[in-house]
Amino acid sequence: MVTPSGIDGSEGRALWARADRVLPGGGIYLSRSARFAGEGVLPGFIADARGCRVTDADGRSYLDFVCANGPNLLGYGHPGVEQAFLAQASKPASTNFFSPVLIELAEALVDRYDGFDWGVVAKTGSEVVTLACRVARQETGRSLILAFESAYHGSDAELAPGLPSPGPADGRVLRVPWNDAAALERASNEQEGEIAGILLNALDQTPLRPTRFAAPEFVAAIEAVRRRSDAVLILDDVRQGFRMHPEGSHRALGFQPDLLCLGKGLANGHSVSALLGHDGLREGARGIVFTSSLHFEQPPMRASLATLKAYDEEGAFQAMTRAGRRLEAGLRKAAEETGHVIDYSGPPTMPSLLFENDPGHTRLVTFAREAARRGAIFHPVLNWFLSAAHDDAAIDESLEIARAALEATPSLSTPPPEPPPS
Repeated sequence: MVTPSGIDGSEGRALWARADRVLPGGGIYLSRSARFAGEGVLPGFIADARGCRVTDADGRSYLDFVCANGPNLLGYGHPGVEQAFLAQASKPASTNFFSPVLIELAEALVDRYDGFDWGVVAKTGSEVVTLACRVARQETGRSLILAFESAYHGSDAELAPGLPSPGPADGRVLRVPWNDAAALERASNEQEGEIAGILLNALDQTPLRPTRFAAPEFVAAIEAVRRRSDAVLILDDVRQGFRMHPEGSHRALGFQPDLLCLGKGLANGHSVSALLGHDGLREGARGIVFTSSLHFEQPPMRASLATLKAYDEEGAFQAMTRAGRRLEAGLRKAAEETGHVIDYSGPPTMPSLLFENDPGHTRLVTFAREAARRGAIFHPVLNWFLSAAHDDAAIDESLEIARAALEATPSLSTPPPEPPPS
């Protein structure tokens, strides 16, 4: 358990000193740096992880609600996934040409997701989202992608949301407000004949804002623009995939995308992503050169097959949903009983927490720091993630920590400190 003397111990502080010497810092890595949560709020370096717990560089253990920013779907070090990975790793990781496991994985994904006929396997979510836009442009012969404000679609300069500045872009992405059907219709009319694709996430999960679901009229407007403009509808399901619906987040939203981007949890932490498409876009995809030496690394592909199998057989979606609901109910009760008013939003499997009337988010950051001191990581800026390893015991322990952290966080009813004597 973490002592109240601080978050990073001596080893963590030494690693920060080394990191500051050799890493460029700033926006590089952004959300993967613990400093994105604020200086000294969360442990900076994770040395090991099992199930739903991580261990920092000083040997301190935490219940984890970041889940490696999403990839930890089944639990860190899931035995079936790791055994599959290691069995394949006993052979050469990459060889000439295609491997049989590449075809196995593509087949498994096409069979799993109705409405898709081909797949491209890669390494990161960012690159398959960028590839999806290329396919849409290649197929339609147009250049413009309609996307939505603040949405993160990877680190490609054209698609990055601008926090911080993404660098130079070619101006072929037009962003409109989320859930604003009228703005989407106006943009479509103004750009008639130019739209290659519509790119969206299943949720609006902007940092430090409540999660917003897609309104039915917004989804209807997307479908209308798609039909009228003959644009390619791209779902970036890298973040929400496997946590909103077992067969893709589009099932929860009620539409069928033309292209589906998968990543993060696809291999439970191993580096695999995929783009799926239907036959009408096959020729567009064939006209693109998309390759990289390590795209064909075989152990992560085997881990992905094992992840899909375990996700289904072990009821991972149901387990995460149940754990998330238990966490939400307990946090709402604890907040009420400790004098806090919270805004808790999003799906049970990936919720967002804010405090009402919290200018500068000082109480949110205080809560995260106090929870980390007691042994639980609740990110104060990003949404949280649940994994299938968050069982009842882990949730109950987390709620005890959260309650103590809430008690240590000033509430709206807490009187201001006495002024110092004159």
